[in-house]
Amino acid sequence: MSIEQHGEVRPCFGRRHAQTGATPVYHLIPMSTEETNSTDISRIPFKALGLRTGMALQTRRLVEGASKKESQFFGAIEGKGVMVGPMGPDGVSTELDDGEVCVVRGFTGLYEFSFLSKVLQTFQKPFAYALLAYPAQVDARKVRQSMRTKTSWPATVQTAAKDAQPAGPALQGTLVDISMHGAMIKIESALSTVGDMVTLRLSVTFEDQPVQLNLNASIGHNNRTATDPAFYVGLVFHNLTQLDKLVLNYATQSAAERQ
Repeated sequence: MSIEQHGEVRPCFGRRHAQTGATPVYHLIPMSTEETNSTDISRIPFKALGLRTGMALQTRRLVEGASKKESQFFGAIEGKGVMVGPMGPDGVSTELDDGEVCVVRGFTGLYEFSFLSKVLQTFQKPFAYALLAYPAQVDARKVRQSMRTKTSWPATVQTAAKDAQPAGPALQGTLVDISMHGAMIKIESALSTVGDMVTLRLSVTFEDQPVQLNLNASIGHNNRTATDPAFYVGLVFHNLTQLDKLVLNYATQSAAERQ
């Protein structure tokens, strides 16, 4: 369930907050219990996400007409605050203002998650970042259902046509890991934004014969570290055919046995 599918947003003041005057904890109030159950949304501690420095996020001010901002996670102090900043070394602004509420979304490789938080303070030096109120819990949906098998296979990835935009160029990369439900590919240039659809193409050997797979997937995360100029793109597969599943199962099992 996306942020946009939630209903009312309410600040929740517990007894401790009422007595101390601390910053309220904001929760997303779902439209219905049935909707929440059908999409397997659960509330988990923020710490359980296991976010790492440099992981891609999306932030959006909770005001009408605000657009999403590609951001990254810098760090967190449990119970105190979460540091987020613009994506890339050239980012100069978080586009967030002190005191306003923002929506944060992301994907850890295991969970899709979202939460609301108040912007405590923004900074420009020594680099641009915003300090957000630490969320005790977040809305999360577990999307990875199987362990990934490590690989080093050549592959290409291409963004799908969207609206009036044609499909993007096919980018050469290396498949870092793969499972029946998703994969991670390492590429040398930026691909697209979280949630966009792509086609992953790779050739595997099935019963001593080469088989070309063309897999539909969405971008779950798109990370780049300070020590590695390459981009690591996490993909979630969609609408696999029976042949796709059969070949993937064979390929992942064979790769796992060789490790």
